[in-house]
Amino acid sequence: MSLESSNTVNTLVVPLAPPPLPLSPEQQAKNLRLATRIWCAFLTALSAAMLGLGRFYFTPSTTGLETHRQLHLPPCGFYHITGLPCPTCGCTTAVTHVAHGNIIQAFITQPFGALVGLVAVVLLVLGPVGLVTGKWLGPAPYKLSFYWQRMVYGTLGFLAASWLYKMVMVHYFLR
Repeated sequence: MSLESSNTVNTLVVPLAPPPLPLSPEQQAKNLRLATRIWCAFLTALSAAMLGLGRFYFTPSTTGLETHRQLHLPPCGFYHITGLPCPTCGCTTAVTHVAHGNIIQAFITQPFGALVGLVAVVLLVLGPVGLVTGKWLGPAPYKLSFYWQRMVYGTLGFLAASWLYKMVMVHYFLR
């Protein structure tokens, strides 16, 4: 420790471990395959759980709302207070329709939920392939990261448009 001036103190930092050795290209590739397999396992499990519940546990609600109540969850508070559906009202019903193979009915019920269900179907195909091979066959993450703002704003815009659609459907056709 040395004093440069009366107000400043420099401290000597001693590392607890030596810096890591640089990884060989083979080790980097192996680490990337492992990370890909872990990510693919997560995506596969999430998609399988969502579509599996929709297919084998849920029956789509005929009103297009509150299919989630079959999991003994509370009703949508937003809907019961305002009489208008929340932004995700009908998404569980739409995913359940996708899981049952009723794609058109899923889009009629809630377009955003139908899109979520279709993405889950695609991930249910791509995930196991990546899990086995260690290579992701879907869109390249580095290309997607370049367009992340467009993807986020586009997704939020589609959610808002789907919400507006759902409000019109509930207000004019489900009352």
